[in-house]
Amino acid sequence: MKVSNTRFRGLKVIKNINHYDKRGYFREIFKKKFSKNKNFIFWCMSKSKKNTIRGLHIQRKIQQDIFVSVVKGKIFDVVVDLRKGSKTFGKYCYNILSDKNSTSLLIPSGFAHGFCSLKNENIV
Repeated sequence: MKVSNTRFRGLKVIKNINHYDKRGYFREIFKKKFSKNKNFIFWCMSKSKKNTIRGLHIQRKIQQDIFVSVVKGKIFDVVVDLRKGSKTFGKYCYNILSDKNSTSLLIPSGFAHGFCSLKNENIV
């Protein structure tokens, strides 16, 4: 598992490793040590058809970090820095996340987030 910083303070790209065998594969998704927020309190999953757009979403009242990973399929993922006072305020970053490239994002609170589904079936 490799964690890379981006030009956005707190936004991290996590490159996971799939361990394949005759049964399929095993992937470690997330470790607490990668986030300052040690108490993820809300976990969710979505299933989307091709060309579905979800977002851009942001939490205003109760802000939270977001961890995004693709279990099946491929998405074009976008984040926008809406943290006032940030050097990258108003700027955006995009990544392709898929089950094949095993890439995830750790998005700190204060970012808007959304994605477009690129495969026929996408589980995020």
